Amino acid sequence: MGDAVHHLSTHWTGTWSAEPDAVCAIRHALLRYAVDAGASERTRDAVGLAVSEAATNAVVHAYVDHAEPGPIVITAWLVDPHCLRIVVADDGRGMQPRTDSPGLGLGLPLMAQVAQKLVIESAPQRGTEVTMDFRLLT
Repeated sequence: MGDAVHHLSTHWTGTWSAEPDAVCAIRHALLRYAVDAGASERTRDAVGLAVSEAATNAVVHAYVDHAEPGPIVITAWLVDPHCLRIVVADDGRGMQPRTDSPGLGLGLPLMAQVAQKLVIESAPQRGTEVTMDFRLLT
């Protein structure tokens, strides 16, 4: 595990277009990173679920008023040997009410339930950044 921690001490970043097909690719990329970091199966399940929800929110909500989907940028790194931090960011419309919103509104509570820590920063027309911490071994 020591080699994995040293190897993963730098930030990993990936960028996708905010399109539905990206959610699966994002989930798989972060699951590979979590495996390399030494995450338990339970933590990998939590990472997959939370990252899928955050990426889906960006796909569905971030660029609703844009002609073309914008980027979703994912960054991951080990905060310490026991904690994986993942940031899902977009530069879309920010968290604004949507009367035509699809979905049930369960994504944020679900992310809060499976992540050790959840912080959401958002501003109108400046995008949204979802930061999630996960314990590697649970």
